[in-house]
Amino acid sequence: MDTIKGFMDKKIDIGLRVAEERNRLGMSQAAFGGQGGVSKGTQLTYEKGTGAPNSDYLVAIASIGADVPYILTGHRSLLTKNTESSLCTEEKKPKDSVVLHPIVVWDNEDELDPDFYVFIPVLDIKLSAGNGNVIWEVSQKIQRQAFLRRWVERVGVNPSKAAIMTASGNSMEPRILDGDSLVVDYERTYINEGKIYALALQGEVFVKRIHKEIDGALRISSDNADKNKYPDKLIPPDLVSQIQIIGRVMAVSGGV
Repeated sequence: MDTIKGFMDKKIDIGLRVAEERNRLGMSQAAFGGQGGVSKGTQLTYEKGTGAPNSDYLVAIASIGADVPYILTGHRSLLTKNTESSLCTEEKKPKDSVVLHPIVVWDNEDELDPDFYVFIPVLDIKLSAGNGNVIWEVSQKIQRQAFLRRWVERVGVNPSKAAIMTASGNSMEPRILDGDSLVVDYERTYINEGKIYALALQGEVFVKRIHKEIDGALRISSDNADKNKYPDKLIPPDLVSQIQIIGRVMAVSGGV
């Protein structure tokens, strides 16, 4: 009996947070439910706690800015808590941009439903004292970050081959801001024209767009429009081998 009561209490708590998010976004039950692919009546059952939202509904409302981690766990994502930004889905993202996604804050991974979430570890990058090359490893000490499973599957990231790193500096504004958390797929080291990569060159780590030139050279560019401060860097063909591709940046989450 206590188990049933606990389950019902959890549904009611989720329902209250669904309503809270709808009100935060200034939407009616009919409009919010419509964005989630359900009727006003079904939306009402979710908010009353007599019905449980499914994953399709949660992914859909996330695309209009609802804080799904908060709905499911009661913990605000950093993106909503600190910036009140809207979630930019892959379908709405500008061409060649990375995907924006919130970070979830929690005390124990067991708090988050593995049917809804996958966990991605942090990338620990160090400079080798011997040859100046950059070495990196997946940290086992820092708390992993959680992402919606449906989102990860849609973007095509393999969680076992991805890690988080923190952006530093303003060279990639407005796409990437100082302090943003980046999801890096370190299995994707092949260079695709115009995509954003974490790379190392001459002992320094950068997050830049890489462009292929006709003669085999590579042009490394920043998104910041101030080209006097952030000029493109041309790597001639005979020096291309000196670039270490750490991985392709697949997503960005707002920093604190």
